[in-house]
Amino acid sequence: MWCFRRATWVSVLTIGGLVCATVAASAGAWTRAKGEGQVIVSVGRRVAPMDGLVGGTAAHDTSISQVYVEYGLADGLTIGGKTYVEFSSTDLDDSSASLGVFVRKRVWQDGKGGVGSLQVGYAHPIEPLLGSNFAYADPGAVPEAHIAALYGRGWGGDWGSAFLSTGIAYHWRGEGEADDVRLELTGGYAPWRRLMGILGLYGLTPLGSGTDRSLTIAPSLAYTFKSRDDDTAPEGKAKAKPSTIQLGVSYDLLSPSDGLGVLFSIWRPF
Repeated sequence: MWCFRRATWVSVLTIGGLVCATVAASAGAWTRAKGEGQVIVSVGRRVAPMDGLVGGTAAHDTSISQVYVEYGLADGLTIGGKTYVEFSSTDLDDSSASLGVFVRKRVWQDGKGGVGSLQVGYAHPIEPLLGSNFAYADPGAVPEAHIAALYGRGWGGDWGSAFLSTGIAYHWRGEGEADDVRLELTGGYAPWRRLMGILGLYGLTPLGSGTDRSLTIAPSLAYTFKSRDDDTAPEGKAKAKPSTIQLGVSYDLLSPSDGLGVLFSIWRPF
């Protein structure tokens, strides 16, 4: 049996939100240990209709990329940042880019796998820094600030490990855009240590006009590679930290016309 709270699989939550391209990346309620961090690079594509992914004509075709970093500043306190770029090859008005930062503070844990945290963050559009391709960026790409309440629980045993993560966030949006409330429910199961299946649900409800509601389902698989020196590292020398890859898809149940999203991510702890 192994402890879920210290397992690599907690990191899977970090990019669960990116599988749903409209939801900011999040690591759920868990925080990094002091002095430990992680960097994640993700690329994805969202196409409508779906057959555009396999050579058909696409009415909407958007490429997505993100670099995400988080670091344990102190026990129970994690800081981080991300850059996010979404470029539409079919409609430049749908392109956007932003740079964001966040702070997550653990406020409760029960010692049995349960944890609760609060998070605050801010993201600012950076389209003017990326050249002429973003001259007609999405007018909805505005400054945003958020505050979120997060809860997570993990379980482990001879049968494997599992987690459940929930959260609710209020997002303030600048330049007169409607604020919104975002909900997240994510669960995962690992029958053995290196492979985990994940299913996420991400909802968005606007508090005004101009933004559509969404409810996105996002299944994915993640695999962690064994380090070369897992069994050979000299005594007293720290073992190399393994890389993990994740492949997932996303689909908005309320807006089928948005098509299907696919995402590939690789991350490395440090």
